[in-house]
Amino acid sequence: MEILLSRKIKNKYPDEQIPRFRLLLSKLLKIAVPSAIETFFVGLMGMIDTMMVGNYSKEALAAVSISQQPVMITFACAFGLNNGIVACISRRRGEGNAYAANKILRQALLFALIVSGFFVVFMQLFGRYFLELAGAKEDTIELALTYTRIVTYCLPINYIRLALCSAQRSIGKTKLTLFVNVVSNTVNVICNYILINGHFGAPSLGVKGAAIATDIGNTVAAVIVLITVLKGKDFLHISFRESWAFSKDGIGLLLRVASPAFLEQLVNRFGFFIIAKIVNELGTDAAAVNAILSNIIALNFNLIDGFALGASALVGQSLGERRPSKAYAYGKLAQILAFIIGACMAGIVLIIRRPLCWCFSEDEAIIAEAAKDLLIVWIIFLPQSVQWTTTTVLKGAGDTAFTARTCLISIAIIRPICSFILCYPLGLGVIGSYLGMFIDQIIRCTLNLGRFINLKWIEKRA
Repeated sequence: MEILLSRKIKNKYPDEQIPRFRLLLSKLLKIAVPSAIETFFVGLMGMIDTMMVGNYSKEALAAVSISQQPVMITFACAFGLNNGIVACISRRRGEGNAYAANKILRQALLFALIVSGFFVVFMQLFGRYFLELAGAKEDTIELALTYTRIVTYCLPINYIRLALCSAQRSIGKTKLTLFVNVVSNTVNVICNYILINGHFGAPSLGVKGAAIATDIGNTVAAVIVLITVLKGKDFLHISFRESWAFSKDGIGLLLRVASPAFLEQLVNRFGFFIIAKIVNELGTDAAAVNAILSNIIALNFNLIDGFALGASALVGQSLGERRPSKAYAYGKLAQILAFIIGACMAGIVLIIRRPLCWCFSEDEAIIAEAAKDLLIVWIIFLPQSVQWTTTTVLKGAGDTAFTARTCLISIAIIRPICSFILCYPLGLGVIGSYLGMFIDQIIRCTLNLGRFINLKWIEKRA
């Protein structure tokens, strides 16, 4: 147990007794493993989605890759809101206050519908401009615009899906969200098979088919998770007979916690957008290689993200129970396990890197370049795993302002500058952007670990 508690936290909370290591590990794995499987499966299905598009044509692969960052900008508010949902509702779960938790959830859903509606209109009007800014060329701009417009039509449904899944994870119902996303992503892949190349009498729609399949899969997920909160009287349930009006102890509390996370997401998306533009300006082949590398890295990120979300829910619940040492122990244990997961994923990718790249494209030059780059890119998995777990734990405790500042420093400033210098003046091309990513991960890992150790996050209110 000594490995999970620092001297500082033992001195600060000397009277608190925490469960045995075996019990902590068992509870963490029970909550975090289904969440990790869920997000890994979602990432895997997304990767298969990209493979199907890539085997249609390299222009289609590049177009979908280019459209990702403009589309993800529209999700910035959703991700920030979800961080607030996890922090606030996990605390209410720890306190046993279902009334307050459901009040926050209702107002979060209403806010999500308003914001997502704005982004739908915005992207329909200005989508082409953002894609051109992202580096779309003549051979990809129309395909990218088609994909972007179709996917963003489904934003309100996506915002509802993400908010409800985050709320369920925050109270430990990770098996439910696992089921929801397995079903919806299976539907997505089946629809991809039918619509991209045209099977069972359906027309061959290419990129348009991939976008429609994505919308169908997300709609299925939203319907399933919505049904779970409309029926019964579980801890989380929605009633249209109760007030949905915004209030200080509802949306006010949520936005106080979520606003820094929202700003963090905007900073993230701005930085990622600039980095994507740096790579996309290298040409269609470079964009295709980048799509392969980013999807493979996303596999590790998705696995760690789900694991970290489970851990952050337990941290939030422990703080709600007024047991800070227990919260710290969960966070430390999650960091150790995340590093082990990242190391295992790096080893797997190194061993099967060429077959993995071959799944995305039939172009031998693109496969060879991506496989060669992975000999360097795998190192990112190690700091990424610890960094993101620590970041998510801090967010789960409500320390969203600090994580927003570290993102501003590292993602919006240091990483784009490093990526540009390494890509162009030093002539490293695509691999230069990933070396910039490695520098970014090291910086954020160091800053957020320091914050975790100094215990200031424990004092945050959510």
